[in-house]
Amino acid sequence: MINRLKAACGYEFTNKLHRMFTDVAVSADLNAKFQQYLRDNDLCTNIGFTIQVLQAGAWPLGGAMAPLAPPPQLEKPARLFETFYRSSFSGRRLAWLHHLCTGELRTKYTQRSYHINATTPQCALLLMFDTVDTVRAREAQETLQLSEEAWTRHVRPLLEVNLITAEGDIEGDGELTLNLGFTCKRTKIRLTCAAAPPTPGNQTVTPSSDSTHCEDDRKMYLQAALVRIMKQRKVLRHTELIQEVVSQARGSFAPSVAMIKKCIEALIDKQYLERTPGKHDTYSYLA
Repeated sequence: MINRLKAACGYEFTNKLHRMFTDVAVSADLNAKFQQYLRDNDLCTNIGFTIQVLQAGAWPLGGAMAPLAPPPQLEKPARLFETFYRSSFSGRRLAWLHHLCTGELRTKYTQRSYHINATTPQCALLLMFDTVDTVRAREAQETLQLSEEAWTRHVRPLLEVNLITAEGDIEGDGELTLNLGFTCKRTKIRLTCAAAPPTPGNQTVTPSSDSTHCEDDRKMYLQAALVRIMKQRKVLRHTELIQEVVSQARGSFAPSVAMIKKCIEALIDKQYLERTPGKHDTYSYLA
């Protein structure tokens, strides 16, 4: 696919995409070599540890790394990997993006064993309860070096699923307690980070940009539906085509006739469809 895009659009068009696929393949090889490095040096991480080394210029990694003091269970394998990486590649610098990482923990204090997939800060907080049942919220926040906004976003999902309970203000001198009687119907629990509250400066921009993205997504959906229908039917009248598209899109949204007409015109311009000669209300599919 990349080679075809490169031939059609040029090297610059597929440069980042090619580098992304290369990073995925290289990261898999690095993980295998890192495990061999540990075995050769009689080292052990005591946890399942996998990494992805990504080129900053090729991936949409977002802004700067959010501050976080990783737990000792993660700090040791991270340092071992840095040592291994420097011995293999000189002159390269690693920047750990903890806010894009996830981890999986398994409970041993509950009647059933639960697998908890969570963000790195959430894993770090849960690991604090490995030796104690209660921690002070302020001390935990300072230990993890999280900002108040990030702290709240990561703690709320833990409270909502009842993995931990809170007494007092979680942003102040309150206490967090591990729920030793935790139960859940699912054995695999996936936690996410709560969405950041909108700032006053971008409240007027976000709705319009979201609506634009939504409209673009709907147009692409309608164009794909039009192509599927015409590829199957080959020739179809305008009213019948409109009815079939509306029927397919009904489960997702209610498209307007005007939007469908625009999508039909766009596909005619892209030479997916054509108006049947002599029949202005009929379309033909171009293979």
